[in-house]
Parts: sequence; structure tokens; C-alpha cells
Amino acid sequence: MKHSKIALAATSCLSLATAPRVRGITAVRADVDTIPAALAELRTTFANWRQRHDEQVAQLTQTVEAQEQTIAALRVGGGASTAPGAGMHRGDRRRMPIDAAIAADFRAQLQGRPSATMTTQSGPDGGFTVAPEIDNVIDATLRDTSPMRSICRVVQLGSGRGDWEKIIGRSGAQSAWAGEEDDRDDTDSPTLGKVTIAPHELYAVPMLTNHVIEDSAFDLASFLQEDVSGEFALTEGAAFITGEGMNKPRGFLTYDTTTEADSARAFGTLQYVPTGASGDFAANDPADILFDTVQALRPVYRRGPGVSWLMNSATANVVRKFKDGNGRFMWSDSLMEGQPDRLCGYPVALDEGMPDIGADEFAIAFGNWQRGYAIVDKPELRLIVDKVTKKGWTKMYFSKRVGGGLVDSNAIKLLKFSAS
Repeated sequence: MKHSKIALAATSCLSLATAPRVRGITAVRADVDTIPAALAELRTTFANWRQRHDEQVAQLTQTVEAQEQTIAALRVGGGASTAPGAGMHRGDRRRMPIDAAIAADFRAQLQGRPSATMTTQSGPDGGFTVAPEIDNVIDATLRDTSPMRSICRVVQLGSGRGDWEKIIGRSGAQSAWAGEEDDRDDTDSPTLGKVTIAPHELYAVPMLTNHVIEDSAFDLASFLQEDVSGEFALTEGAAFITGEGMNKPRGFLTYDTTTEADSARAFGTLQYVPTGASGDFAANDPADILFDTVQALRPVYRRGPGVSWLMNSATANVVRKFKDGNGRFMWSDSLMEGQPDRLCGYPVALDEGMPDIGADEFAIAFGNWQRGYAIVDKPELRLIVDKVTKKGWTKMYFSKRVGGGLVDSNAIKLLKFSAS
């Protein structure tokens, strides 16, 4: 049988670092009858190498995915949906991309490099991020749960501006009548006043264990949003009413008060109407004082949005029992969901930050709040994720800046439970 020399060449194949080197075939010297067997052996060797290669690629893919899940856990809720009722699943791949600076800081910690001190002045050092969906949810909740935000003027202060200023006309220009040939004397010019409101920082620092963040199937993102926004609403709401203005908004009840009418009262001083009895309504016709309070507010202020009563629930429980001379209740309950109750024809806002009825207390207020009081917001909500300060725990430092103050002192009237 005739023999021939056949040279078969094959390139060497290298696996990943962890795989053994596949021995290549450089040359084969065989009879024609042995060629099929040699080719079969070559195919078997290549198939075995390919199987090991595919297994190693799959293992590396799983490792990368696990690291992505670990990094995603740095965000609130670990990437779970914030929709109501949505759970948090460790295999959920629909995640918002994490900020590059936070990811770099996390990788540094994994590699054992020291982490810089947390600070709000530097993203890479502090690892802070503003999650838009959390920002929007908290702002919406504040509007829904804070009565003052629902009736007052809310100003969004843009970047590059630290304070909000408004010029107010304290008194109007004077005018006079004149005949055709009469001399025209000079008239008084309008008197102006300036109001300045600075935003102050409001913060909350809930803490979670790292195990809870990694293992919980509960919707932590929604929980934190509800908890923080509720706390913000209570804290800022109290400041809008009684805050002294030091590192917080100035409440409208902290301004000077007098019984003087608008024409005689000093700018920035509120007018109050006494009930005629210390710590109570008058014994005879107690509801009449409510109409007197409405009458104290000039008609120009009684029109438009923001005109409302303001009191707490305990005071409302007393007032809603008042009847007119025909035996009809003066308080009318809302007939539509989402619409406020009305008193003397005007909406009522209930705020538990208002004082209870007591001696010399301003338990009820009435006015045009859109013109009388302004809330100034720096719209960005900051979230600092701190995994370093307390080992094994993650601190979620939420903060925003908000201010508040009286704008037009003619637009708000107070009902004082006093004899005079």
C-alpha cells in the first residue's frame, strides 16, 4: 500500500489564566489510513478546550453580575422599584445607573485603600447623590401633607442665589383733585419695604444595617421616602408657625402684633382681633367674632387663591359646632374629596402646629396666605450615603434647604383668645 507523508499544523490555543495550557499539535506523520483517527482526536481535544472555556466565561459573567448587585445596593433600596407595592428583588436588572464617583469610592474600599472623610463639598469624597425619583416623591409628599405649603406662596430659589428678596409697598401714592387752572401741589410718594428670606438646612439621618440593605425583600426606598418626607413636613410646618428664625424659618406667630388697623400699623406687624374673653370665645354670640375677623381683612385680600382659615383639629372641633341665628351650622363639610371644609364661606386648613385655645393664644388665623407668607425652597434634595462612619451600618443623610417668613403683614389677621 502506497504511503504518503502528510504534515498537519495547528495553532496553540491558550485558555484564561486559571486554565491549563492546551497542548497543540505541531506535526503528524502518518499513513493515509490513520488520518481519520488523528482528525477525530484533534476534534475531541478542541471540543474539550472549548467546553472549559465556556464554563470559565460563564463563571466570570456571574462574578461580574454579583459585583454589579453589590454596587447597586449602595443606592436606597438597592435598585428596587419605588412604585407602590413594588418589592425589592436581588435579581432585578432594571436599575438606575450609579454615579461614577460613588462607584469609584466603593471600588477603593474593596481594594483596601483609605476613604476620604465624608463631606458635602465634594462628591468623590462624600459619595453624595441626588436621586431624582426620591427628590420628586418627597417634594410631592410635602405639598400634600404640609398645610402651610398648600396655602402659602412657595418660591423655588435657583442656583447661584442664597436669599430671596421682595419689595413691598407699605403705603400707596397720594392723589388729589384739581380744577382746570388750579395749582398742583406735590403728593406723597409710595413707601416701600424690603423682605429678605434665607433658606436654612433641614435634615434627617436614618440608619440601616448593611445586612438589611443586602438581604431585605421589603421596599426600603418607599419606606425611607415616606418616613423622611413625613418628618420634614412636621418639622418645617412647626417652623412656619412658631419658628424663631435662627437657623430655621421664622413663623408668622413670632412677629409683633397689635389691634391697630392697616392704615396705622407699623410694617411687619400683624393685626389681631380679641375674642373678648381670656382663653375662650365670648359667652354671648361666640361666632360673631369670626365675622369680625373676616371683616378686618380688606376686600382686596379676600379674593384669589390662598384665602383660608388656619387652626388645629382641637380648635376646629369647637368652631364646627357654632350655629347661626337660624340654627344652621356655620361650618360646612366638603362635598368633594380633596376639597377643604369651609367656614363663613372660606376654606379651612388644619395644621397641628397651631396652638390650642388658651389664654392670650393666637389659636385661629385668617388671611390671604399667598400674599402674606412665603416659603423659599432650594429645590435640590441631597442624599449622602455613609458606609464608613459606623461599621456595619449605612447612614442615609437626607437634607434640603428651606426658609419662610412674613411678606405682607396686611394680608393675615389673627384671632386672639383674650379680653382685649
